[in-house]
Amino acid sequence: MLAYLLTAIGAMSLIMLTLKFFSAKQIYTPQAIMVNYLFAFVLALVKGHSGLSADRLHALLTTNWWYLALLTGLLYFGSMNVMAVSTRRVGVAVTAMASRTSVVLPIIWAALLLGERITGWEAAGILLVLLAFALIIGGPAAPTSRRPTRTAWWLPAGVFFSVGFIAVCMKTGQHLIRNGGSYAADYPVFETLLFAAAVIGSIGYYALTEGRRAFRPRWRSIVGGLCLGTFNYFVTFGTLHSLKYLSSSEFYGIYNISVVVISTVVGVAAFGERLTPRKIGGLIVALAAIFVLGFVGGSL
Repeated sequence: MLAYLLTAIGAMSLIMLTLKFFSAKQIYTPQAIMVNYLFAFVLALVKGHSGLSADRLHALLTTNWWYLALLTGLLYFGSMNVMAVSTRRVGVAVTAMASRTSVVLPIIWAALLLGERITGWEAAGILLVLLAFALIIGGPAAPTSRRPTRTAWWLPAGVFFSVGFIAVCMKTGQHLIRNGGSYAADYPVFETLLFAAAVIGSIGYYALTEGRRAFRPRWRSIVGGLCLGTFNYFVTFGTLHSLKYLSSSEFYGIYNISVVVISTVVGVAAFGERLTPRKIGGLIVALAAIFVLGFVGGSL
């Protein structure tokens, strides 16, 4: 259980660092994103080949979760594009806050519609998570950053709902597989369909918006995409398997705040970002949230 959680946290942290590296080295992102999803699809196909028999694929449309895998894959790609535009238009801080606070959507969804019970300790932990987000990500904007206008609030709202709906779809898919299927047989198919949809979505989108430019080989973009695809696969793998053992509040609370903490610490150590007293306070609250969710009210 802990290994799956650490896999998801570590892989997501590496994705964020890889995207920082893309920006610093001016890597052509559209091609890297296409290669990323294509390689993640290949990994899912190779890893789950034993569960992808002809009989299994023929019976796929009789399941009640296949469409969730396709929807999740399209949201994977769509959310990445919305986040990129939002970061440009309204800034990193607002975009990051919208992304991470979307943790509340799968938790509320699981409690209201999937029958999960939120304990008092878990509720306290989630409140600590939201407070930690506000302290670490929030704060006054840099002088060069652009304040969001009233008409631009749809961008962080789009980030909030797209990232949150990804978590909702993955949690619902896991719930349906647990109650009506087999983890060993169905998880590989879910992962493969997810990344297949992301591949089709990314190639179609960039073919329309970038044209031939997106498909001209750039070795740095290809290598970067292979790294990103590896991390993306293991985020999905770790998330799906963690949800077998942890409630939504436990997993998404610990997962999201851990990624923020790691990104903040690495940003200070590797990229020279400034650690303000506000961020130090946020890190302390984040550690308290992890302790409450994972050990006091959780299953770790």
